Amino acid sequence: MVGRRAYDFMYRTWAPWEGGPRSELVRLVTSGRIPPGRAIDLGCGSGANSIFLAAHGFDVTGVDYSPVGLEKARRATPPSLSVSWLVGDLTAASIPAVSGTFDLLVDHSVLDDLRGPARDAMAATVLRLSHPGSVFVLWCFYDEIPWWKRRGGRFPGLAVGEEQRLFGSSFDIERLPEPAAGSGFACFVMTRA
Repeated sequence: MVGRRAYDFMYRTWAPWEGGPRSELVRLVTSGRIPPGRAIDLGCGSGANSIFLAAHGFDVTGVDYSPVGLEKARRATPPSLSVSWLVGDLTAASIPAVSGTFDLLVDHSVLDDLRGPARDAMAATVLRLSHPGSVFVLWCFYDEIPWWKRRGGRFPGLAVGEEQRLFGSSFDIERLPEPAAGSGFACFVMTRA
């Protein structure tokens, strides 16, 4: 896992994942598939997904462990919107000031950046913060590309089928068609059973 100082540095300079809300999330919300409700953005960074959700009627909490990312999120939030921005560790047994469950949980590439027990701990956080009917949208690097076909370095990612190991006993899991299979990325929409 990349350390907090590295994330703080990237948020001060350039974070390659910034650039607006995820297109899959936009489609899921604007199509009405995911209606407004209580939402938590797990690893919200500079807040693009959280701000989008708030603008579409969600009651949003954004959690990140980078104070620099959260400060960018606060500055980017229009005065007409309300988002609760919180510093927190998604692998901890609890997150200060976060209580209850959420209708929507969003993770843009946090889970896949964790290893071993930390990954399992974050999966436990998702379970703890969800209720039957909750939707969990997960974007991740996904290890479908054989090592001999990879170009450049290897990014952390979920192993094929790891989403089933982590969430299959509690969630119905759907993989969206975009990003395409074999791209090295995946977007899953999981509904808590």
